Amino acid sequence: MWTKIKIWEIRKDALESLRKDYNGSIVKDKRIVFSYYYAFPFVVSITFLAVGVSIDTDIANYFITGISIFSGLFFNLLLVVADKLNIRKRLLDTDSNEETRNYVIRYRHFSEQLISQISYGIVISIGLIILMFLTHFKSWLPHTDICYIKIFYKILKYILNGLIFYNGTQFIIMLFVILSSMYVMLLDDLKIKKK
Repeated sequence: MWTKIKIWEIRKDALESLRKDYNGSIVKDKRIVFSYYYAFPFVVSITFLAVGVSIDTDIANYFITGISIFSGLFFNLLLVVADKLNIRKRLLDTDSNEETRNYVIRYRHFSEQLISQISYGIVISIGLIILMFLTHFKSWLPHTDICYIKIFYKILKYILNGLIFYNGTQFIIMLFVILSSMYVMLLDDLKIKKK
C-alpha cells in the first residue's frame, strides 16, 4: 500500500482526540463519544430519510460550494495552529519557568488534537463533496422504463442521501468540536498573556 496517504491514521487520531480532554488525558466513558458521533448522526439520517428529505442536484451544488469553502478555511487553520505551536515552543527558550513549561506542554497536546480534528474535518468534507457529486448519477445514466432499474435508482438515491445526512451530521459535529477547541485555546492564550 502507498504510505503517503494516511487517511485511516488521520481518522484514528481524530476519533481518539474526541475522547481526550485538552491536557491529553483520556476520558474513560467511550459511550459519550459513541452516542454523539455515531448514534446521533445515524438517528438524524434515518429521520431525514423517513420524512422524505432528499438532496437534489441544485441543493447538492450549494452544499458542495459551502463545504469547499470550509475545507479551504480548514487548510488555512492548520497552518495557523502549527505556526502558533512553533511560537509557543520558542517561548520556552526565553522563559523556562514551570508555569510556561506547563503551558507549552498543554498547548502542544491541544494542538495535536486540533490538527487531527481539522485534518479529519477536511477528509469528511472531501467525502461529502464526492457523495454530493454522485447525486448527479441520474443525469449520467440512460433513462429507462424498466421496473428493476427504476428500483435500483431509487435504492441508490436512498443510500446516497443516507450517507450524505450521516456524514454531514458528523461534519457539523466536528465543526463544533473544532470551534469549541479554538475558543478554549484563545481564552487560555488570553489568560496567559494577562499574567
